[in-house]
Amino acid sequence: MPVQMRAKQKLMLCGLGLMLSNGCSTQVQDTNVTVGSVQAISQALNLEHKLVPYQAPTTSELVLSSEFNLPAITQVANHVADWQLAQFDIRSNQMRTEMRPSGLPSGWMYATLMVGLWHWAESSDSAAFRQATLNLAQLNDYQLGPRATHADDQAIGDVYISLYEKFGNERRIQATQTMLTQQIQTPSQHSLEFTDTDKDTHEFALRTFVDPNCTVRWCWADAVFMAPPVFAHLAKTTGDPAYLDYMDKEFWQMTDYLFDKNYQLYLRDSRYFERKDEAGLPIFWGRGNGWILAGLARTINYLPDSFANKPQYTELFSSISAALLKYQKTDGSWPSSLLENSDEQHPETSATALIAYGLAWGINHGLLERDKYLAPLTRAWQSIVANVHPDGKVGYVQQVAFAPGSATYDDTQLYGSGALLLAAAEIKLLLASEQ
Repeated sequence: MPVQMRAKQKLMLCGLGLMLSNGCSTQVQDTNVTVGSVQAISQALNLEHKLVPYQAPTTSELVLSSEFNLPAITQVANHVADWQLAQFDIRSNQMRTEMRPSGLPSGWMYATLMVGLWHWAESSDSAAFRQATLNLAQLNDYQLGPRATHADDQAIGDVYISLYEKFGNERRIQATQTMLTQQIQTPSQHSLEFTDTDKDTHEFALRTFVDPNCTVRWCWADAVFMAPPVFAHLAKTTGDPAYLDYMDKEFWQMTDYLFDKNYQLYLRDSRYFERKDEAGLPIFWGRGNGWILAGLARTINYLPDSFANKPQYTELFSSISAALLKYQKTDGSWPSSLLENSDEQHPETSATALIAYGLAWGINHGLLERDKYLAPLTRAWQSIVANVHPDGKVGYVQQVAFAPGSATYDDTQLYGSGALLLAAAEIKLLLASEQ
């Protein structure tokens, strides 16, 4: 006879995201869920691994080492992942209160965490973190965010495609494929000009969004991390080049518009064609260019060698990487405003982690010279670890923004943890290949 599970245990399964046949709610209607039925759920979801027994994530304090070796990096990443997973119910946003509707579980903030968590799970071969990623996806029912053409609401599709590749079940990619197909079949010709006056309002049950109307296209730097990897990944998985052709066209139109050839960096959006810093210099946002570098790496990862324009992407990636080295601070971090680099500027962990991921990926794929980039990468990781609290909280993460801004030791966000895990995953691959 299967062992019956108490109501408390069922609630635990609901919190983990296991979609039981009668649903999950704050009040359990049926307390006779069995271990056998949980296994049946697993089989119905086409899982190819056993469910991982629940263990409460640790929130204990540790003395973390910033050494650039596998044991130290593994300890840091596991500790950050455990802390982040212990902080919130994924169905609500319990991080620092935002004055904008950015905290949907299917939105870009959660997507960045999940991308990092999945990469770390794969790099470290962690069944527990794979399960956590799967649970989060199941809570979303594999749906994208509500805005059909907005890059921020498409970012999480990359995780769903990865889960489909790992475990099968076409349901995992149906919504992503449907939304992206509609977009490539009805491409927008809207201007890429980003204005503070021309906006569209999108009202949904949980959130109301008021967006610059150019965001039906990729008119801001962050979008490179959010959408192009999803289009390229879907093209690779389905074998349909239409997604890749659309991505390629939109990416280069955006790049022609926002890329500054003199600095080899991206402006965040068209408002920064005219805006300057106090010294009269262009404003290049650290995290914005981190989004670009990391997004490029993730996109190139999915491009077939036969793709005609692939050399253009790799050349751009290498040139931005070289440019970013000029603005790394002596402590190994990158500042929020790249050209305002001074010892007085605080570090910014999300930018530093995104750039560190890009540099590690570039070394791993032979696009960046190891002798030139390994030392800056090592310093970057050391800076990142210095900003992690003993309990695993990632500090000095600039909050949701569109320009350089302040961050404090206590400022954290989902995407800061996700960026750190993404960097750790790629660095682990680098170090493992050298053993």
